[in-house]
Amino acid sequence: MPPDYEMQSYWNARFENESHFEWLGDGSDTIIPHLRTHLLSLRVPSPSRPARLLHIGAGTSSLSERIRELYHNIYGPQVDEQAIVNVDFAETLVAREREKEATLARGWLGTGMQWICADALKWKELEAALHWSKEERAFDLIVDKSTSDAISCAQDISYSSPDLSLHPVLKELLAAQEGQKLSVPPVQLLAIHLASLVCPGGLWVALTFSSTRFSFLSSLEPGDNALPSHAAIYWDVEKIVALDAPTGMDPEGGVYGPVVQHYVFLIRRKDI
Repeated sequence: MPPDYEMQSYWNARFENESHFEWLGDGSDTIIPHLRTHLLSLRVPSPSRPARLLHIGAGTSSLSERIRELYHNIYGPQVDEQAIVNVDFAETLVAREREKEATLARGWLGTGMQWICADALKWKELEAALHWSKEERAFDLIVDKSTSDAISCAQDISYSSPDLSLHPVLKELLAAQEGQKLSVPPVQLLAIHLASLVCPGGLWVALTFSSTRFSFLSSLEPGDNALPSHAAIYWDVEKIVALDAPTGMDPEGGVYGPVVQHYVFLIRRKDI
């Protein structure tokens, strides 16, 4: 059986002993260039205030460090690193990273990035990321390195009543369905949640192994549960960049493998 990538218990157990692992690479050549372009475009009207960035499913990847380096490069070494918010739902990892950031801050190396323990599929937990800082302004950027892939492993999530902890869109849909069950694919639920955290014009940069990971955003036609149309209202897939993935094969030794591709989705938050 495949690992339970969607389970919090799996990641807590894994991160007890794992200090570093990269899913689909470290993002230096796939994600960082797009972040740099967007950050530079935001720096023109607001050169001193760093853009708020939400890194979901940060894990043990070095991407969070690459993001820190990028912020120092663009905004200078005294940048407020609190603008970078790393989220993961593994308590063991978040506790370890918070301790690391506190140590860095005490060593005058900066204010430290934020680390928050939250499940991206639970609205109240993810919403807390928006209110973690003093500014409480919406995020300008979402970074997602294969987190959507892991989330897609989960079963559709069923709701039968408009619980207070649900996202307002789900409450509205449940009320309209008058007692009927609502079944929501997990990545679509993620898209609804993130839309409420990102400012209009904000960018969701997602690296995935699937060319169809966000196909539900390409149409405003309602699906069986009407949710795809709601997700597409808020997001526009602006660009899909296909990249050849490392195969680990040795062509010089006469060993060849099939071409495998990863995909960078640039998804723009609509002005609505």
